[in-house]
Amino acid sequence: MNKRIGVLMYQTSTSKGQELVAQRMVRDFIALGHKAYLITSIYHDGVEVIPPESLAENKGYVLVDDPELGIPVIRVDSFIVKWPRRRINFRDSVHIIEKVVDEFNLNVLITHSTLWNGPEEVAKFVAWRRYMRDLGGYKDPIVFCHMSHFQEPSEKRYSLGERTFRMAWNKFSLSQILKTANIVFVVTPLEKDAQVKMGCSPKKCFLFPGGVHEEQFLQFAAADTSDFLKRYNIPEKAKLVSYLGTLEPRKNPLGVLKVAELLKDRPDIHFVIAGKGDPNYADKVREEARRLPNVTYLGEVDNKDKINLIKSSYINILLSQLEALGLAQLEFMYFGVPVVTSGVGGQAWLVQNGREGIHTEGPEDAAGAAKAILSLVNDPVLREKLSQNARIKARGMTSWQIMRDLDEAISREMMEESGWRHIPSEARETLVEPEHVLKTWSASSWGVIATNRRLFAKEGHFSRRVAEIPYGSIAYIEHSRRYPWRFLLAGFLPALFILLEPLWQLILKETFISAAQNLWTFTTQSISAFVSPQIFLLLLALVPSIIGVGAFVYEARAGFNLYVLGAKPVYLPRRLGEVITFVRKLQDEQQRTGMKLEDIEK
Repeated sequence: MNKRIGVLMYQTSTSKGQELVAQRMVRDFIALGHKAYLITSIYHDGVEVIPPESLAENKGYVLVDDPELGIPVIRVDSFIVKWPRRRINFRDSVHIIEKVVDEFNLNVLITHSTLWNGPEEVAKFVAWRRYMRDLGGYKDPIVFCHMSHFQEPSEKRYSLGERTFRMAWNKFSLSQILKTANIVFVVTPLEKDAQVKMGCSPKKCFLFPGGVHEEQFLQFAAADTSDFLKRYNIPEKAKLVSYLGTLEPRKNPLGVLKVAELLKDRPDIHFVIAGKGDPNYADKVREEARRLPNVTYLGEVDNKDKINLIKSSYINILLSQLEALGLAQLEFMYFGVPVVTSGVGGQAWLVQNGREGIHTEGPEDAAGAAKAILSLVNDPVLREKLSQNARIKARGMTSWQIMRDLDEAISREMMEESGWRHIPSEARETLVEPEHVLKTWSASSWGVIATNRRLFAKEGHFSRRVAEIPYGSIAYIEHSRRYPWRFLLAGFLPALFILLEPLWQLILKETFISAAQNLWTFTTQSISAFVSPQIFLLLLALVPSIIGVGAFVYEARAGFNLYVLGAKPVYLPRRLGEVITFVRKLQDEQQRTGMKLEDIEK
């Protein structure tokens, strides 16, 4: 089923996790053969990349093929809000969303993150369209999905003001978003439990832990890491303990440097810090790293150097204060690199203690992290065990596998939203473009389904024959009567057989006649106690005839013939007269507006 998908995120980035997930989702949908667009602001990593004045000249949004991201991006008029911090809002969002949906004919909208107006406004827009559809207005169904990248409003990370604002947003905004959405993406079962507590149906939750983008790894699979190590003056023989992620207080890379300081007397262990972040905090990390002889600070790295770093690493370390999942850890695990982690949030699910890695006592447990690193360096057997487990878990969580499952889940929701389940399976399997069901009718053994493009007519409870009638092919409608002569003929066959008995005597073999007479004698003897042979013969001729006449009268009815270009006319009984009224309404609307029939109901 072809889909046209809009993925909404408040900005683009080449380093931040939520933005990367949204961008990758667009890329993966395109790889599956769908049309997909990233709908975002004019900002990239907080920096304005398109002047707002230019959008005013382009309907408030503009489509660009971003060469850096490698995906089609629709940038809309937007602004940085003062509260909550670190968020960007779309300007005149419902109006812009409506225009984008109509111009690009989108039938799936996926929103990411929280505390910005995108998810709220899309939820209102989708609910509005649903109400309009129910009342006879808009008919195009839209599947709405949301991914919160949810994090508990923890006092460890947020100030009292921001923490309580998040609590209020979750209660009044997120809870409604979860109720409106068709599918809610959760990165771990822990997040699912949190979303269910806020009113989300468990059936809506879809486990979506980001996934490993294998194509990127395969691209640089044969790359020689020695050149990478030489270029950054990293000791080739040392066991590398790597941090890869944004440089921000939540990720706590300064905590990793405390661990490095505890192990500075071990020349066989070397730490690498890679990532981009807030300039002030990143400068502090860089200064602390340069002070330590066993640390190399790389800053932001491209995809090739990222893969080389992962392949060269012996251990991955993350002492995060708060973590929904940890995509970087999943990528290290894909290459069999065990993880030393604080085990907070989704890390506890992704990296099980003693299985894919080792947990510390928390983000500030530098001594515990140092001990875990030493245990892996000093015990290669333990490290190999965790390495194998990490590889197995990550290889079962590739983005390709996850996206295929998601694609099927969205298809099911599209079928439900559009009413596809009413269309007979024989016809449904041949449709490529989504069609939504406008109305259904049934009468006795007849059934008719009207979509925005055609009629499907089926006669009989067990019949597998379905007539498919595009609106544009209906030439004219004829009022007619239908007579079921087969019932009348079948009813009179026994009487005819009896009347023609002399003829059978002449043309049939004597052995057959003798066998028939013996059967007749046996039958009449069996019922002689109840009725005479003459009366039985009369009943045998009259009863089927009466039944045949009754069936003929009952089934003889007035109806309609739909004359279809290039095909036999399709008959519908009078009880399905509402179908004819519906078709006439479309034809009248076509004459009035000049639109194509299949476009009228859009």
